[in-house]
Amino acid sequence: MKYCIFFFATFLAIFSRAQSNYQPGYITDLKGDTVKGFVDYREWNMNPNTITFKKSLSDAEGIAYGVNDISGFGINRLEKFVLYNGPITMDSTDPDKVANMGEDDRDTSSRMAAVFLKEIEKGTNIALYSYRDELKIRYFLADAPLYRPKELIYRLTKRGPENTFRKQLSAELVRNGKLNDDMIIYISKTEYNADNLLYIINRINHISKATYNKSHHSGPVLDFFAGAAMNIVTTSPWSQSSYYAAGGRAYTSYKPGLLLGINVFANPATRQLQFRLEASADESSYRSLYTEKVYPYQPTEASFDATSFSFSPQVIYNFYNADKLKAFLGIGLNAQFVKYSHSYLGSQNHDGSQSDIAANNPYYFISSNDGVICKAGVQVGKNLQLFADYSDTIPVTSGGYFALSSNAIRVGAVYLIDLK
Repeated sequence: MKYCIFFFATFLAIFSRAQSNYQPGYITDLKGDTVKGFVDYREWNMNPNTITFKKSLSDAEGIAYGVNDISGFGINRLEKFVLYNGPITMDSTDPDKVANMGEDDRDTSSRMAAVFLKEIEKGTNIALYSYRDELKIRYFLADAPLYRPKELIYRLTKRGPENTFRKQLSAELVRNGKLNDDMIIYISKTEYNADNLLYIINRINHISKATYNKSHHSGPVLDFFAGAAMNIVTTSPWSQSSYYAAGGRAYTSYKPGLLLGINVFANPATRQLQFRLEASADESSYRSLYTEKVYPYQPTEASFDATSFSFSPQVIYNFYNADKLKAFLGIGLNAQFVKYSHSYLGSQNHDGSQSDIAANNPYYFISSNDGVICKAGVQVGKNLQLFADYSDTIPVTSGGYFALSSNAIRVGAVYLIDLK
């Protein structure tokens, strides 16, 4: 299984960097003119310094644009960025770093920067932007009609936080005639995060939560799936076990399975990274026919059926993420509960000569296990997903005479249904 994990990590690292993801969008040149086309959307954890743009998807290569080339860009219905030239604070808000400062130290350092700010909301009265780099996240306000961003100041010192941004917000509420007792109480508790700030900005812009959610809706945050699979289980005895020495061998069964679950999307607009909760029920069997290599040297059958019920949390990543075709890898944990039936050990003709042995249930089955599951597949269109997965080797019996273990490969298909 360690090879499965290594392969997954290596493959994902390569393709997450190499795979392009061109989405409909635009760039705004330095003259203010808008050019429509396609932006290579990377779901940036930090604000990008450059982007790659194509006027047409048929263009062989995209063109890189940075802060010296354009005044903004956007991905339709997903994200917008605008160019900002001005000061940004450089003090750390990491508590571990602040702990090494002196009791009365205040880091008020700043630098001039040319960066792309992410537009969180832009209304008729005010706009809210954010900028995240390796140091921290910063928020900016910009008043209509010019919309010139100014940073909201938050500092952390050894004595505690300095919430200068609350005074800045209060001033904006006064300027727009929105400061009342309720807002005074709200601002006194406001934290330096997008949700808290956005609530105030929407009040200034007369935007309700329902209106904001409608205009910023990028798709369902999760979907439901159900499907069927062929469960290919190979059950094998340990080569040093007494059962193997007597002649017992491995057996591979091909049985049906059912699965269902939900996918939760990290970004509903692209669905490139998703967290899956999967439940499944799978059939398998074991049947080894052999002539004993020890006394009484007779034709023998060892067999049983198994029904497994599994619950598996997984991480799925689409390393190819086009609209009509996606290719993905996944990895997760698999908790399994197994019910065994029709266990038998005796003569191949079932003449009852060894019924006493079978009646004593010599297998000593293990009814629950956990392991790792690796998954790969493709999604065709919006609803059909084809997959194959491999489950880690698990013990079937608790040592003793048999020392059986098994691993499983499933090949199947699921149908995806959006939950609105």
